[in-house]
Amino acid sequence: MALVLSLGITVVLAVSAVTVISSATSNTREASTHVARNAVEELALAGINDAAALLSLPSKNALNPSIFCLTLQTPPCSQTVSLGGGTVTFSGYLTGTTWTITSTATLPNKNGMNTGNLTKTMTAQIPVIATLTQPLNNPAWNYVYSTHPVTPGVCDMTIQQSVVVASPLIVNGNLCLQNTATIVSGPLDVRGSLTLSQAQNTVGTALTKISDAHIAGGCKYANNAFHLPCQGGLADNVWASVLDSTPSPITPPVVYWDSWYLNASPGPYYPCTTTSGTPPTFDNVVALPTAADAAKLAYRNDSAGTFNLTPANSYTCQTAGGELSWNAATKTLTVGGTIFIDGSVYVNNGAINTYNGQATLYASGSVLLKNSTLCAQLNVAKTACDTVNWNPNSRLLCIVSNGNGSLAPDAQVSSGDSVQLTSAYFQGAVFATNDVEIQTTSTIDGPIVGSNVKLGQSVNTSFPTISTVPAGMPSNPTVYAQPLAPTNYSG
Repeated sequence: MALVLSLGITVVLAVSAVTVISSATSNTREASTHVARNAVEELALAGINDAAALLSLPSKNALNPSIFCLTLQTPPCSQTVSLGGGTVTFSGYLTGTTWTITSTATLPNKNGMNTGNLTKTMTAQIPVIATLTQPLNNPAWNYVYSTHPVTPGVCDMTIQQSVVVASPLIVNGNLCLQNTATIVSGPLDVRGSLTLSQAQNTVGTALTKISDAHIAGGCKYANNAFHLPCQGGLADNVWASVLDSTPSPITPPVVYWDSWYLNASPGPYYPCTTTSGTPPTFDNVVALPTAADAAKLAYRNDSAGTFNLTPANSYTCQTAGGELSWNAATKTLTVGGTIFIDGSVYVNNGAINTYNGQATLYASGSVLLKNSTLCAQLNVAKTACDTVNWNPNSRLLCIVSNGNGSLAPDAQVSSGDSVQLTSAYFQGAVFATNDVEIQTTSTIDGPIVGSNVKLGQSVNTSFPTISTVPAGMPSNPTVYAQPLAPTNYSG
């Protein structure tokens, strides 16, 4: 009897031991599986974060629907990376200004049993805000700036007739004043020499001095001797509270033509998403959206023809990142973001027009304003531009032209000109690779940058101080859009 009882106890203990071992093994497997599930979930979350990081790269445009694609792929596209002992594949599609990101993680299930891989799919949304304005990056945009370098013995910029310059002025070359032209406000920076042809040509007056004049190459006044450095007062007819030969270090704005050709919205690779009427042709032929940048840039060739910004009929062009629209009834141009037309543009409707918004308009070709007015701010009577109440920090159109009237596609302007005004008035900013010609009875109220700035007759150039500018303004960083933190997670 004792032997039977002993054997029974042994069997029970053996079964209990097996049960304990089996239970322990099961618990270990479950714990391992739980850890693996946590790991695969973290891996899927990492895929969402990888997508967000790619959208945030300064070199990328977060509003590019093909941003996750490799060269010549067709959206929607995905990317797969090895991470944390597994893989994660993330993809996204853009609706308006919101990305929907999908991330699928795969991780081996190392629980001791052949149960295959663990997978986890998560989704999230990433809103994107188009960058429409930026703080001013280059103080040159508070000047009239003639960029042509010094040519010995030649006037690189000539101010003639009865022009009164009442804005800050920088001349990289030699400056000459003729007829009755005067400079009544500073600062004045001349990297070459200053020549005043006769007594009517003055820089400031004895009673009203300009703030400061910095003239590196000396002064010549009428029949007086040439002075280096310049002498203030009657000797050179230069009257300034500060007069020296050390110009400021302000440099001309730098234009990122290639970056904005590729990323302007609306532009060649970001066409209108909302449209009516006949909006501009931003380019005639372009590469595939997922082509390499070099292949896309081969089409930047000033081939889109000449577009009328203010035609008889209205048009609308809106994108996620900007707008160029025209209301023919109210004579109002609505602009936003950075716009790129691979051709020339003009305004010639004989009307007093206005624009709303802040934008930079790039033209590979020339720009002509003729017999027309384009104001940021109209006066109360709506008969002219209001320079007193205009705030360029909330309403500013910057025109950037790479044209040359000596070339056939740009021949709407004179040879050597990028921008030309004929019996016209523009309130805004202008950049020209070549010359800016402001002909008789024409005016630009705003900063002007050009190789040679030809100020017209009877012009009083003045404008408010600028501190906030449209995105895309030359010299400002090429920032296209800002993605926000992922939200609305699911899965």
